[in-house]
Amino acid sequence: MRLCELLACRTRSAHCYRYTKWIKEDMKKDLITKIGNAVAKNKNLEEADVRSLMILVRKLLDNMPQSDQTPYLTIKLFSNWVAHIEITQSNTGLRILSAINNALVSVKDSVDAVAMQTKMSEAIGFPALRKEMKLFFGHIGVDEMLISDNNRWAIFITHLIEIIRDVPLSFPQLSALDATKRKIYEEIAQNPIKPGAGVISIQISRINYAALGVRELGDIMCLLIKTEDTTTIVIPLLIDVRV
Repeated sequence: MRLCELLACRTRSAHCYRYTKWIKEDMKKDLITKIGNAVAKNKNLEEADVRSLMILVRKLLDNMPQSDQTPYLTIKLFSNWVAHIEITQSNTGLRILSAINNALVSVKDSVDAVAMQTKMSEAIGFPALRKEMKLFFGHIGVDEMLISDNNRWAIFITHLIEIIRDVPLSFPQLSALDATKRKIYEEIAQNPIKPGAGVISIQISRINYAALGVRELGDIMCLLIKTEDTTTIVIPLLIDVRV
């Protein structure tokens, strides 16, 4: 290649790099603006707004260096949860199964129903999501009142739960487990609520208690926990939005 051709090639490469960088910066600004607009709806936030917000946040995270995404792993899980019909490949999600398994073991002999419901609901990851979203909004310069204000957070969480309702968070087939997933699986298997009954899947579902003969309760959003021995444990959700 002649010198003039080499210089021309390098010039084009530098131009393309600057253009690509400009496109990414422009996309980042646009995503932050849209996130800010969604957050600004505050108490008028609707289910579609929450779905859109989580997808926008995920797009922005995907444009960040991998090392910068580490503090926001719970956000990434929930932003995937809103967009899929099943979650099986998230290490963060499988760690939540481990947390739910451990919480279940810790409350199995409890007679305090409220404390049990609260502990199991927290294990799903809502407090961690709140902390990460507050940190993330501060990082990108977006008003965090949606996260900080308990009433607004309650509205957000109510919509989020409705979006991820009936979407299982599960282990993949055992033959498909990589080293990290297998380690999480083995930790659960070593600490089951009873022999052979480690947690392998959860989903949030609306249960019609009236159809089960408890008319005064009606429909209740519950956490359905499936264990390896095919048992399904049903626990009504009880979210403390002050956490």
